[in-house]
This record gives sequence, structure tokens and C-alpha cells, in this order.
Amino acid sequence: MESRRSDTANGPRGGKRPGVRAIAQATGLSVATVSRVLNDATNVRADTRAKVTEAMRELGFRPNPAARALSTNRTRTIGAVVPTLSHSIFTRFLDGAEQELARHGYALVLATAEQGRAQEFQRVKEIMNLGAEGLIISGATHDPGLLQLIASQHLPTVCISIFKPDFELATIGYDNEDLAVRAMGFLRELGHRRIAVLHGPQEENDRTQLRVKGAKRGAEGIEPRYVETSLDVVGGVEATARILAAGERPTALLCLSDVLAMGALFELARNGVSVPDQMSVMGFDDLEWAAVSTPPLTTIRLPTTSMGRRAAGALVENLDRHTPLSSERLEAEIVIRKSTAPPPGTGK
Repeated sequence: MESRRSDTANGPRGGKRPGVRAIAQATGLSVATVSRVLNDATNVRADTRAKVTEAMRELGFRPNPAARALSTNRTRTIGAVVPTLSHSIFTRFLDGAEQELARHGYALVLATAEQGRAQEFQRVKEIMNLGAEGLIISGATHDPGLLQLIASQHLPTVCISIFKPDFELATIGYDNEDLAVRAMGFLRELGHRRIAVLHGPQEENDRTQLRVKGAKRGAEGIEPRYVETSLDVVGGVEATARILAAGERPTALLCLSDVLAMGALFELARNGVSVPDQMSVMGFDDLEWAAVSTPPLTTIRLPTTSMGRRAAGALVENLDRHTPLSSERLEAEIVIRKSTAPPPGTGK
């Protein structure tokens, strides 16, 4: 007990952090056994782990991450590079990933790459220099140099927001093309034949490319108008203004992102166009505000939080248990709300 009092006195109040030897003295265990507990070794009895954990709590012991990394050659960090944090779809994903990683004693290192593939490549290199053991990136279109770097370093990597089982890296996400086919089919079943499709830039964004491709596949003989704009609310406003100013108006807007749908709702309201009586609006994401917009938005609910947990869990299983990474398709659903209805004058 004397050593425990001495170590506590030399703890936070004395300015000296208790170390592994202090824990060993307090518990009567060997330094090697305490080190195995701190390094999450599997060959430790439950009662031994509990004894060490209790001593750590009483002594105010805080593991030194740098020392642990040196001794185990592991940092227990995962890096994630996403296009932006401006859209809540990515914050929801990251929330799911961070919670799952924390549950297994891992930390998340985050970077954004709003300027495209070259910046993404640079951000990944920076994260790798910090010692990240695994990586999460968006989509399956990347700088060739990045793919070569991942392969040469044998870095466990998961691509999210897309399902592409034949890709060289594991993909955990949804089938963007199929979901867009279903969205177009939903509007067609309501009776819409004059449809405008609002989408973000296709360059360097394979998710948008797949959604546009799916919308075209689902059109089945009709010829929707495709309007590319910036992937934000302002882009939705500007694209809708162009549509309203041009010739015969569509009876429905299919927005391949909810942020575009929000802009569309704003611009239609500003021009006195009633939704859905005069024009239907459908989104793609099911962001938090979609259920409380005016009117509530019909959209496709993407499993973004679940995707974060699945991607993080797959990397943990690979790093801790050497489970091979594999692609996984996540299901999504159409959520029908008040922003869609049969076209005016159809009598439906």
C-alpha cells in the first residue's frame, strides 16, 4: 500500500505521471503482465484485467499513446478522407464510424478533400505519415498514384458510399445506379412524363455518374431534362430557376441529392409554384430536415450511419483478427412524404 500512496502523491499533484511499474507494484503483478493488459493482449485473464483497470483508475494512470505505439508498433488509429463536411450525410457517416472505432479502442483521424483527387491523394499521405493503420475513402474513382500507394503499403482500405464488388478495394455502400432507377420508376408510376433531373458535377464523382446513369435507365422511353449544377442549396436554387425560365415546365423534379431538393423547394416557393399540386419534388439522401421541410420531402433514405459502423467494424476485424476485407451492399429505401403526387390534371 505504501507504493500506491507514493505513486499517487507523484501523480497529477506532484507533476509526475504514474507509470507501468507503479501499476505493477500496486497490483502485485509483473510489469510484463501489466503491459499485456495495456496493449489489449488476448492472453490475459478477466480478473487480472479488472485488477489492472482498477489500479489505473485509483492512481489516475493515463496511457502514453506515443510510448504504446513504439512498444507495439501500433497506433490504433484509422484515417478517413471525405469530400466535405458541409453536407450532414458525411457527418452522419463519421458519427457512426467514430462510435464503432471508439468501442474497440481506436481513434479516428479525419481530413477533407473538396478540391478533388489530387488533394485527396495528399491528405491520405498526410494521414499515413501520422501512423494510420487503416483508411476510409469515398467512392471508387481515385488518383492512380493513391491506389498504387495503398497497394505498396498494404494499407487496409474501405471505399464507402458505393457498392462495386469488382473493384480492387473493398466497397461498403449502396448501389447508386439501382437507387436512381427506382427513384425514376417511382415518379413514372405516379404518372409523370415531364421530369427534370438535377444533379451535381459528374467529373471526379462516380456516385453522381452512377445516379445519372440510373435515372436515364429508369426513364424507359421518356426524355427527362438533365441539369448539372453545384452540389449545394444554391445550386438547387439556380438549377430550378433555369428550369422555370425555359419552355414547357416539368411536372416533377428528381434531385439526386437532398441539398439540391432544398434549393428547389426554396425557388419553387419564391415563384409561387405549389408543391406537389403543380410540381412534385423528390430528393436523394434523407437528411435530417427532409421530414420537416415544407412540404416534407419524398426521398431515398441512405444508410449512412450504418455504413460508418460497417466500414469501421470491417477495418477493426481486419486489423485485430486478420479478417479479409470484402465488399458489402447496404439496402436503402424510398420514403414517401408530401412533396410528390400525380401530375396535375391526371385525375389520379
